[in-house]
Amino acid sequence: MPLLFPTLIAGASQSGGIDSLSVLRSARRAQDAFEITRRENLPLRPSGSNDGRYEVIGRIRYWYEHGGDEDSAPPEPPQIRQARTRLLAALDVAGASLPGDEWIVGQRVRYLLEDSQPRLAARAVEQCRAVRSWCEALGGLVQHASGEFAAAESLFSTALADMPEDERCRWSDIAPLLDDKLSDRYRQLDCASRAAFEQRWWWLAQPLYSVAWNDRRTEHLARQTMVRIEQGRRTTFGLYWANDLRDVLLRYGWPTWWTREPPMASLFVTEPNITGHDPSPAFQFTPGARAFDNPGDTKSEDWIPEPLQGRERYAPRYAKTFEYLDHQVGVFRRGDSCVVIAAYDLSKDTALAGRPARAALVLTRSEREVVVRDHETRLDHPDVLVATTPCSPQVLSLEVVAPVRRGVARARYGLSPDENARMSDLLLLEGVDSLPSDLAAAVPHALATARVRADRPLGLFWEVQGLSPAGEQVTTSLTVTRRKTGWLRRAVEAVGLAAPRRDVSLEWAEVLVPRVETPTVAGRALTLDLASLSPGPYRIEVTVTARGRAATTVRRDIELVRP
Repeated sequence: MPLLFPTLIAGASQSGGIDSLSVLRSARRAQDAFEITRRENLPLRPSGSNDGRYEVIGRIRYWYEHGGDEDSAPPEPPQIRQARTRLLAALDVAGASLPGDEWIVGQRVRYLLEDSQPRLAARAVEQCRAVRSWCEALGGLVQHASGEFAAAESLFSTALADMPEDERCRWSDIAPLLDDKLSDRYRQLDCASRAAFEQRWWWLAQPLYSVAWNDRRTEHLARQTMVRIEQGRRTTFGLYWANDLRDVLLRYGWPTWWTREPPMASLFVTEPNITGHDPSPAFQFTPGARAFDNPGDTKSEDWIPEPLQGRERYAPRYAKTFEYLDHQVGVFRRGDSCVVIAAYDLSKDTALAGRPARAALVLTRSEREVVVRDHETRLDHPDVLVATTPCSPQVLSLEVVAPVRRGVARARYGLSPDENARMSDLLLLEGVDSLPSDLAAAVPHALATARVRADRPLGLFWEVQGLSPAGEQVTTSLTVTRRKTGWLRRAVEAVGLAAPRRDVSLEWAEVLVPRVETPTVAGRALTLDLASLSPGPYRIEVTVTARGRAATTVRRDIELVRP
């Protein structure tokens, strides 16, 4: 259940008998004392990594750790826990005296979340009498940290709406997250023009299109809230706040645990070297310039969520793994709409097999135009999803979430159907005795991958568009050609001394008659026996020629494998 907040009302100024300056100074001394105690008692651990990658940001050396997670955090020493309890008691007293002080309520929320007490953090927000937008932002932070992303999104949106324009522009700033090409363009815009840029960018950065919220954006606003909480003071690292710490926090988030370097035998080292450890595993979801400008033309590699070294990273609470989802997609036109078929199979995935999951096929042209087809399933069998969408450039995202294992599998890329195509995609099918005559009959047999077993018949299904309702005679040719042939063969073919190799070649003439429900569209299916071919990459090519019309060709690449 979401943590509940009453209506947040900006408080009036304090009055009567309270020395507010003395209260604030006392609270700040308590925080300084806690951070000194923390630094002195942190677990010992050498910083950095011999084979890791790092980036220098101002005074900070940021290491890209791989393979770790929250389970590798050592227990927090009791001295630190006891010191934090004393700090929270002091902040409670200060907050009761000055409920309208922004710094005190921010520290209460921060250290309560750090102490794994989100409900008490929510209570501190309820008691907040500071500026309305600050109380709302703190509420958004608590909800985001609790995994209640829809509630966090609502509170952050309200907070931004309640801010003056210049403050809202600073909170919305995404410049530290952008790659060089996009950053140059973004920085040239005024605040009003940046809003449309940011809206598009956050749409593309959303980790899962199948949910109603964008937790990557609420993560950014939670980080902005933490920036305001921490700025102006000496941090856990022992460093005084500056822009380098702001950039690190906005790009990678705030640490959830800390360690210190083992002491060095040197007279010149007086302060421990502190390392903060961010939530892990973390991924990069934000788009580069190619995806931002032409999302409908992107490839899967433009959306890889786990780069070796990213401009920014985010660790979703719901994803301990974020895998590429092997699948097959086919597009079939119906007038101005396209029917999209997506098949996948995670039943052999050792981490996810047999688990309950939610699967979704999402097609989106903008943050306001999203088609979602989803269902609950169990990952013990192949699965197929079908969605109908306008035939125009858009982003396809096939998403499977297994909550129990915190496992996510996703395939995302651009989809740009050819408006003038007279043939559909080739849909790979299990070889069956009775060949399907229409798309509805073909869908249940769609293969979940382009990796095809040579010892089993391979079925193909496609449709031809624009036929006479009474039927038309067409000539169809089909070839299966091995890709990546040797250099000598390619050279001989290039100079015309040999024709391109055709490992399988068929041609036939027939009359195609559309079905009543699709009066200008006819489906065709056949079965291929590829057992005589050696394993490797192949291309299937089907060409259809109707009398008086140009030939139309479609292709599908496959990988032939032995069992």
